Amino acid sequence: MFVCGSLFGQYRDNIDKKLGDYTFKSFFDTTNFETKFKILDAKGKKIYEAVYLDFVSDVTEQQIDKNGNKFIFLDLYSGGAHCCSALLICEIRNNKFVILDSAFYGNSGYVVEDMDKDGIKEIISGNDMFAYAFTNYAETRFPLRVQEFKNGKLNEITGRFKADLIAEVGYFESDLDELVKQGFECPETDDEDTFNTDAGSMKIILAAIVADYHSLGQVQRGYELVDKYYRCLDKEKFVKTLKEDFNLK
Repeated sequence: MFVCGSLFGQYRDNIDKKLGDYTFKSFFDTTNFETKFKILDAKGKKIYEAVYLDFVSDVTEQQIDKNGNKFIFLDLYSGGAHCCSALLICEIRNNKFVILDSAFYGNSGYVVEDMDKDGIKEIISGNDMFAYAFTNYAETRFPLRVQEFKNGKLNEITGRFKADLIAEVGYFESDLDELVKQGFECPETDDEDTFNTDAGSMKIILAAIVADYHSLGQVQRGYELVDKYYRCLDKEKFVKTLKEDFNLK
């Protein structure tokens, strides 16, 4: 199970890092609350300059595939207790800095790892789409999210990792069983706010299970568990929210 949390490490206001022939520098301007970022070549010539509203938390060089190509991972962080992390995947071509693709990780971070040991690394994170959706942040579950970087683009490939998804469903079902054992109260009406209630706790676990089954291509199995465990009057609204707001169809 992917454990949510900032995996970027502690952000720094200023970066001064050399990768290969290039030096990456950032300066956080506390007057305007923005980050000035620039890249210098081996001769000290500026080849790129930008201003970001987020912190530049890190710059790393990553080799993703077997052919030895290396890409620059530029990590951005908005600051705050739970939000927000983003990634720019870049490269330098003919002494020019090019942003190839980007990803938003919200309350989650990411790790780069070869999950299936095939020599190609994946970008692994927790999908934070349910953060604050049904209950408080502390109770939020973050379903597995796996991406590949191929031909200059990020692609979602979570469904390829069936064993990991099935294992994660098992963790979530254990949480579900524990909640049932503790006792579970439903709201008295179908329009009562369930945030920070037993019903909200149940919803967040079931939502994560539905999301994992969706990645497995078996979303109906998730909804069967919703039908089994969630007996509250707003069940129909809950299912509609999952299908329409989160596109879990």
